[in-house]
Amino acid sequence: MSDYARVLEAVNFLKKTDLDTIPLGRSHQDGERFYVQCLEYETESIENFNFEIHQKRLDLHYICAGEEEIDVSPNTNFVAMTDYNDDRDIQYVEQPDHFNRIMLHQDDFILIGMHEPHRTNGAIGKSTHVRKLVLKLGR
Repeated sequence: MSDYARVLEAVNFLKKTDLDTIPLGRSHQDGERFYVQCLEYETESIENFNFEIHQKRLDLHYICAGEEEIDVSPNTNFVAMTDYNDDRDIQYVEQPDHFNRIMLHQDDFILIGMHEPHRTNGAIGKSTHVRKLVLKLGR
């Protein structure tokens, strides 16, 4: 299935699902190709977080409530800080020289490609409570 088809499937999921009923944690799993991670947290200084990459899945971050900064770099020539964790599909990488600061508010979303360094949970001004869905889109 193409990446475009995966994104279309994710958008349709968001349109057709009562997002307020999704429980915290992992749900709506369809093997390795799709699942939803529902998170709630208080944002804090974005500098407190490391950049990470994924090798198996695209991330679609959808803000149900609150607001946060997400930093994303299109530079896939990253420098690893940790080994790749295959079970969690995550690797932490050094902060890229260039990245975009994205401010997301309720009902906003961002699609993050595989191998694109990113960090999340950043406060916009003051700390706020966020409820977010991360749709994990495998191939």
